[in-house]
Amino acid sequence: MKPLQITVNAQGHTVISHSTSISEHCKSRARLLSSLVNMVAAPGGFEHFSAFPDEMKRDILSLMHSIAEEQSPIIDALEQHTAQAYYERGVNAASEHYRQKEPPETGDVQQPADYTQR
Repeated sequence: MKPLQITVNAQGHTVISHSTSISEHCKSRARLLSSLVNMVAAPGGFEHFSAFPDEMKRDILSLMHSIAEEQSPIIDALEQHTAQAYYERGVNAASEHYRQKEPPETGDVQQPADYTQR
């Protein structure tokens, strides 16, 4: 994992970020949530989970909740990133198409044909 960057915004809130691709971040968060859910949902897992101290159970459930709550904004960011990337690819493809379609400019300007009889 890349190093975290922690800053404080104008409202005095901490902003924690690390430079990673959106798809890599989505995959790692989904794996983490899946692992936590599997830990509790596995055969005998709930009984094992119930034996944890109350504070530890609250922390694990809080972590699961925060990861689940993070999914909608992550999906929105991924959709926006994907749409922007495809838009930019389309613009680049269209401009390349028009560049290839236009004849190269030369210094000679062709005069229209004169079809009048003399």
